[in-house]
Amino acid sequence: MTPPKEFLKKIKPFSFLSEAHLDRLVNSMEVVMFPENISIYHQGDFSPAVYMVYSGLVGLYGNTEIVDIVSKGEIFGLWSVVNSTPSLYEAKTLQETICYAFEASTFVKVYEQNPNFASFFKSLAERRFSLFCQMAQDEKPLPEDFGMAEVGTIISRSPVTCNITNTITEAVQLMEREKVGSIVVLDNTKAVGIITNKDLRRALLEGLQNVRISKLMSSPPIYVDKQTPIIEAYTKMLNHGIDHLIIVDNEERVVGVITSKDIFTHLVPFFSILTLYRKIIKATNIETIGNIFRLLKIAIADMSIKGLSFHRLSRMITSVYDTITNQVIRLLSSEVYDQDFVWIHMGSSGRKEQVITTDQDNAIILLSSNTFLELASRINDALEKIDIPKCSANYMASNKNWHLSLEGWKELFRRWFEEPTSDHLRYLTVFLDMRPIYGDPEPLKELLDHIYKSSTNQSIRLLAYDATVLNPPIGIWGIKGLKQGIDLKKYAIYPIVNGIRVLSLDNKILEITNTIERIQALRDIKAIGIQMSEDLKEAFDFMQTLRLRHQSKAIKYGKPADNNISAKELDTLDIIILKESLKITASFQKMLKSRYNIERGL
Repeated sequence: MTPPKEFLKKIKPFSFLSEAHLDRLVNSMEVVMFPENISIYHQGDFSPAVYMVYSGLVGLYGNTEIVDIVSKGEIFGLWSVVNSTPSLYEAKTLQETICYAFEASTFVKVYEQNPNFASFFKSLAERRFSLFCQMAQDEKPLPEDFGMAEVGTIISRSPVTCNITNTITEAVQLMEREKVGSIVVLDNTKAVGIITNKDLRRALLEGLQNVRISKLMSSPPIYVDKQTPIIEAYTKMLNHGIDHLIIVDNEERVVGVITSKDIFTHLVPFFSILTLYRKIIKATNIETIGNIFRLLKIAIADMSIKGLSFHRLSRMITSVYDTITNQVIRLLSSEVYDQDFVWIHMGSSGRKEQVITTDQDNAIILLSSNTFLELASRINDALEKIDIPKCSANYMASNKNWHLSLEGWKELFRRWFEEPTSDHLRYLTVFLDMRPIYGDPEPLKELLDHIYKSSTNQSIRLLAYDATVLNPPIGIWGIKGLKQGIDLKKYAIYPIVNGIRVLSLDNKILEITNTIERIQALRDIKAIGIQMSEDLKEAFDFMQTLRLRHQSKAIKYGKPADNNISAKELDTLDIIILKESLKITASFQKMLKSRYNIERGL
């Protein structure tokens, strides 16, 4: 048997403790062996000690129903001891078990004198998994705000503005006085354009001093909300070929202007990734884009392996995929214009939740009498050549079934809702996550209005059933099948995605496609509670992070990437949090069953 002190040193958060505090705990500790099927303490009792399982299994029971399994390296009895409250559960051995039993008063003193030690337990109890994982990391992770910090945080000064009626001369004087390189042009309080130092120099050379600024400004202005991640703002600047970007608040009032230099200053440690990203924009052929994309995937995989979470990386991955798709469409559609069709993404891309091995899920809304099946086929082929696989179910724009006019799409959704067969329900789970990638987004907004009007209570209830039919693999002995591997996407992530989509449809907020953003929107309108929303966000991000890390390692070492996570690639803390995350998923499914009366039959 490993000496207790050496055993504890290898387990967080005991590794946070000083030698002195660790010695105090070990000196107060007893090694206790419990036979199978014996109660260590009962529900409503005060736990006599804080127990850590060295070998064996302990079940925690609430009202005779098992609610958790405690295995090697896990602790029970802690909250009863540190809070001096009766235990909510009975602790009962499921097999012969050996425990380290820490004397209660000594444990409380060490707990109170070590904030990191205490915070570790609190963050897990409160299901703040991101904080829990951050504390558990041995290596210093990549900067938390890399590319994901809000763009509003890098605004260096208040915006300089002028009125649409001002002249070029007045604008030059203002720019000189304020020492800025751009001026936002306003009509009352609304931004209607922007003019830069380069524009003004050209105007003066051409003798246009007395011309109104409205004649030379760039309009309509390109802008983003101040809460937009920096990497998305940079993407927008690249896609529009601009060097100045207007930043607005939630009411579209101008709060600042940033330049590409501002972004590079912030992201200088990751210049190589941004350089690759810019090369995609400048690429003139499919082969070049494919070569750059392969390098980008490896760079992003490195970030995942080093500790960046899914929440922070997924937006970057989405930006890369969106940019590649736009560039491919531009390269292959020289005689087609963006007013001819809208290129739509669905699935994980539609939700901005792509992982590195995402396949294609796309469609077209036709805006003219022409069809573009041949062009769509070439686009799908090119994306596959770049290493974005085709959809095995053929949910692609080259399929005539998903290559329709706006009226054609409206008719499809009307039929799917009125006749909710298994096929039609499957189509709804795919196409209710539509997001425009190329072309005018307005037709999709019109389609969403039609969807809201067409949805039926019956179809919503059946979609809710679909979100609850696959149960997370939680069993009496822990996570079922984890030793061999479980499909994290199928049994853990998709139940949350599908359930949140149902609630979003029911509450008419499909214009938001991202699952985390949908959860927040549902919380804001009180469609789900605060605790449930926070639990779901933490669980979803953690499980997606595990999945992304799993795929990143496969890509890094040249192996096939899939969604099957096994115990051998997880440490004890990963398994603990995964178990908690699966419980949250199961609890969410239970709430859906109750809300939509699923347990009463369909």
